[in-house]
Amino acid sequence: MREQLTKYKFRKIATEAYKNGLRLHFDSILLFKNKSFPSAFQLSVLALEEFSKSHWVEHYYYSSVVNDNFPDKDFEQEWLNLLYFHPKKQKAFFGWGMSRDYSSKFIKMIENGELELKKQKATYVGLKKRKKVVDVNGKISLPTQITELDAKQLISLLNDYLKDQFEMKRYYEFHFDIAEKDALLTDDLHHELKKWKHRSGLKRTPSFATRLKKSSR
Repeated sequence: MREQLTKYKFRKIATEAYKNGLRLHFDSILLFKNKSFPSAFQLSVLALEEFSKSHWVEHYYYSSVVNDNFPDKDFEQEWLNLLYFHPKKQKAFFGWGMSRDYSSKFIKMIENGELELKKQKATYVGLKKRKKVVDVNGKISLPTQITELDAKQLISLLNDYLKDQFEMKRYYEFHFDIAEKDALLTDDLHHELKKWKHRSGLKRTPSFATRLKKSSR
């Protein structure tokens, strides 16, 4: 019996996580259109986590292939367990050189674990904890406190992120280090992404397509 993941499983996990992220992203848009803003926000955070997982696995896989050496089973197990910690995946998503692209206030919110707390708020009715003690005097947290703007911002952030990846693939003829992931960046996908007309208001840098237009002038 194998003690470590095969190369095939690395590629499969990376590809299927990305595909699942796409499903969650478009499901969140459907919920948004039906004014279910807490659920739309929750699914958008889950989509972000799946995209992050996909890139994390791809990076681990590609680095190991290039260096002609996969770490030992103990290191691999320790690393694989990180994929089950949601705040880690949220931070990792913006760790792929993306932190410079967004407002510092938003990035600080991610680093402080506030996105995970907001996801929980979008999902459950409950009370806040203070140093692991439930605050019985505090206000009851309700999913309905998640606003239309909350959902719109995160969906828009991911939608622009995905359009950028499509544009980079179209320009360079590839984007990912796993061909099966590149195959998901289709014209049909781009067509669906363009239907979302909102902007997050969180981006500090222009899109890849905009940068290309400026450089060609």
